[in-house]
Amino acid sequence: MFVGHLGAGLAVKAVEPRWNLGVLFAAALFADLLLWALVLVGVESVGAPLASGRARFFTFAFPISHGALASAGWTLAAAALGWAVAGAGTPRRARLACALAIAVASHFLLDLVVHVPDLPVAGGDSAKLGLGLWRAMPAALAVELALAVAALAACMRRAPLPRWRGALLVTVVAITGILTALGPYLPGELPPATTLAASSLVTLAVVVILGFVVEGRARWAVPHRGNP
Repeated sequence: MFVGHLGAGLAVKAVEPRWNLGVLFAAALFADLLLWALVLVGVESVGAPLASGRARFFTFAFPISHGALASAGWTLAAAALGWAVAGAGTPRRARLACALAIAVASHFLLDLVVHVPDLPVAGGDSAKLGLGLWRAMPAALAVELALAVAALAACMRRAPLPRWRGALLVTVVAITGILTALGPYLPGELPPATTLAASSLVTLAVVVILGFVVEGRARWAVPHRGNP
């Protein structure tokens, strides 16, 4: 899942528009950013791809980045960070903290729907979770794309942007959606895990940076101080 996680960030933005969109993209993609960084250093790993018709998808060994208990811990850490960044005297400070935490938590919840059972409860040897929608890849992609489109529309209504920034956001979501839809069906040999991890990290980082660009440099990494 890729564009679906951006959809989660956009949905949180629609509910709590004070957060910078770049921050919300980073929060919604945090588990994958951590995963690929840990793959690069050999702490987590990518399994052999599995097939669903003509589509392929990966399984992982990733208890630190995607485990249920670990995800709960990252969610609590995000809430604490959101509380600290908001600062004393910020209106509805708890709401800001909860919004950031929800963006982080959404990653595990969305992955739970699409992954085959490879999401560990705790450590690598613990029970594995996953409802397996990837086994019906067209349905999984339809759900993911629909989530992203609906969240984008809600975000554009709730937190309107100047024309060129809005066009940039639509372009980012559209290109990400195309990559998401085509990815499982690309033919050919897969690259080594380290190459896959490095390219994935670069792609995710570019998306997060573009989220900041959409908002503008003056709103770099702190929530907007106006009323939600």
